[in-house]
Amino acid sequence: MKNSGGHLLGYVVLALLILFVILGIVAIASPRRRRKTLKIAAWTFGGLAGLYLVIRCIAEFFIVNYNDPASYRSAWGGPTLAGVFAVHAGPGLLVLIGAGMYLSRKMRSRRVSQYDRQQTGRAR
Repeated sequence: MKNSGGHLLGYVVLALLILFVILGIVAIASPRRRRKTLKIAAWTFGGLAGLYLVIRCIAEFFIVNYNDPASYRSAWGGPTLAGVFAVHAGPGLLVLIGAGMYLSRKMRSRRVSQYDRQQTGRAR
């Protein structure tokens, strides 16, 4: 098996496409579960896209040949190294910042709702 990495990626993409088709069929067939099904599909797709951007962000720092400007001169964001990193690693950094903000707000809202329950004895 020479090209097992390419086949593995193909199988993962095929499995994701099948998952989205199944979720689409469930969303069409069951109006009661439509909102939850579409939410699952959006979180799955968004999570995988974000994961790809973060992995690419990390990998970019190891892929670039810092000693040879000709290696990144024709890349997107080139001819400067800062431009190359801004284009290739910037989206991954934005994903990390956005995830941090989301988790921070979610934790803060949980603390506030727990405080409200303690003070009033009921949920908000």
